[in-house]
Amino acid sequence: MVSAPTRDIGGLDAGLYGYLYADMLEIIPDLMWPTSIQTYARMRHDPQLAAILAAYTLPIRRATWAVDPAGCRDEVVQLVADDLGLPILGTDTGPSGARRRGVRWSEHIRLALLSLTYGFSPFERRYEIRDGLARLINLGERLPHTVRAIDLHRDGTLKSISQEHAVSTPIPADRLLWYAHEREGATWTGRSVLRPAYGAWLLKHEIWRVHATSIRRFGMGVPSVEAPPGATPAQVAESQRLASAMRAGDTAGVGLPPGFRLAITGMTGSVPDAMEFVRYLDQQMSKMALAGLLDLGDTRNGSRALGDSLLELFFLSLQAVADELADTATLGAVVPSVDLNWGDTEPAPRVVATDVGQRHEVNAEALDLLISSGAITPDAELEAYVRGAWRLPQRATPAPPQPPPAPVQARRRTARARSVRAAGSEDGGHRQLTLIEADSGMDPDAIQAVWADALTQLLADWAGISAAWRSDLAEQIRGIIDAGDLADLANLVLDPGAAIQLLGAAMVAVAEQSAAQMVGEAASQGVDVDQPPVNEPHLLALAQALGGLLASNLASAGAREAIRRATADASGEDVAAAVTDHLAGLSDAWLREQLGGALSAAQSDGRFAVLDAAPEATYYASEVLDVNTCPKCLEIDGQEFADLAEAKATYITGGYLNCDGRLRCRGIVATVWT
Repeated sequence: MVSAPTRDIGGLDAGLYGYLYADMLEIIPDLMWPTSIQTYARMRHDPQLAAILAAYTLPIRRATWAVDPAGCRDEVVQLVADDLGLPILGTDTGPSGARRRGVRWSEHIRLALLSLTYGFSPFERRYEIRDGLARLINLGERLPHTVRAIDLHRDGTLKSISQEHAVSTPIPADRLLWYAHEREGATWTGRSVLRPAYGAWLLKHEIWRVHATSIRRFGMGVPSVEAPPGATPAQVAESQRLASAMRAGDTAGVGLPPGFRLAITGMTGSVPDAMEFVRYLDQQMSKMALAGLLDLGDTRNGSRALGDSLLELFFLSLQAVADELADTATLGAVVPSVDLNWGDTEPAPRVVATDVGQRHEVNAEALDLLISSGAITPDAELEAYVRGAWRLPQRATPAPPQPPPAPVQARRRTARARSVRAAGSEDGGHRQLTLIEADSGMDPDAIQAVWADALTQLLADWAGISAAWRSDLAEQIRGIIDAGDLADLANLVLDPGAAIQLLGAAMVAVAEQSAAQMVGEAASQGVDVDQPPVNEPHLLALAQALGGLLASNLASAGAREAIRRATADASGEDVAAAVTDHLAGLSDAWLREQLGGALSAAQSDGRFAVLDAAPEATYYASEVLDVNTCPKCLEIDGQEFADLAEAKATYITGGYLNCDGRLRCRGIVATVWT
């Protein structure tokens, strides 16, 4: 049996000065820590670099930061959220009151983002014991310019730091939350985002000084005084002093003896274009931060399409930075709090930044197109998402609706149908039956029970399919990320075979039960109909199409999350695990709607199979199964159809064809034999 390695052989680079930190790869003295702090402090005030830092930090600061509770106990999640001053993802929707104590997250993330400027930004944790629990009450910034020494362990990991004003009291690493941007090895000072701009910044400021001098020197031209022939050396020297003393001004002037001549000579010939070179240097600074959109107004070429492409790339980089900060906060603030209170075996929640790269103006256009085309249907979940994404107020609780006035119908509605309509039944379920529905012999509770029981069982069985699909996706993503070919994420494929088989069997079973109920309704009116076979090939074809769609949708969702998680240092295992967690945490609202719509179609198919075999009758639209009925369904409810063909064309797909709720519609056809 091969023994597992339990200790390191190699190690991180421990620095040039024994166990005290020094970046051995930096060759420019001004960029070696601690001198680098002063250099980056000067660079951050350059107008172009200040704009780049603002473009980097402001979207991250205004992002929706939250505590992700997935897999953790409510008590643990609540303590972490309260201590950090963050909402709980998916639970807290409204703004909270002002914080009087503890961590103010907006202030903390602003200071944590100094790690982009200086490469690192440490914080010291402080707790208080309250009600027997260690409560995090402060994340005190230890600004980079106050750090005098960084002490490392022999293996290159962080041991402690010392500050200028507290030399005798080092701060141990287990007290620190340490943000380091793009740390490599023992480079605990990280790498500033300004580092690649150093050369351009240095040249730019030198050119600024030269250009300013040239404007002062040559803005008025170069004065010269020509002495006449026979002038003495003293007169020539005096002429030179006169020319050198001349200054431009409203009252400037000169008086010369006879024979002396004054001339002011401007620049002749061509000179280097200093401002063009400054613009070039600014563009190089923007490129190093993927912030090229800042220069679109100053370049020869530019378009909205180019701006959209640059913005999309820039947003992806911001999301990666935000995820890096969130992971560091989780390990440096959340995990220690959980360990102190419940031990290191207790699952800890995560800090997440959920919408750094979202572009809602694009999403609004996409939503409009999707809704207009019928690809998605407005519902409560979609409205809640839109209101949350755009930070709109929640919908006020509406007053109880008044019964709508009877609409003017294009076709006749019988007096018997109108006479007994009511707003709802006493038990809060479906409304009361009309006389026509009562004469048809239908039992709405029994019809609904067949559909609801089948949907509950189908969702329970689907859990196994979803788990198998997630495992399959994880394996594919792991291989693609490790191979380094992200383009293959567009080719993720899931086998829908088991899903098609499960859905098809459920639809056929519901159709057969519904056909038996329709036979019973006919018998209650004295009409005997032998139960015919359901249209099984049609149902299985629907199941095949929907099963493939559901598999494709999950594969697309997994690919999108994998693209978002595929940072430069992420392994295939890390990305696959993150995608699996994301997919497992998705709401089943969309899946429930799709499967419910398929079962509604099967229910209609079974009922119409009986009507095709039964004698001719009178057919009426019935929305008795709907709890929330849209205006279009209210309009058609109770209408008489001209014949069975018209009834089938309106309800054969399961529910009313023109319903605003689409797949959620539970409309059926009530039949009366005369």
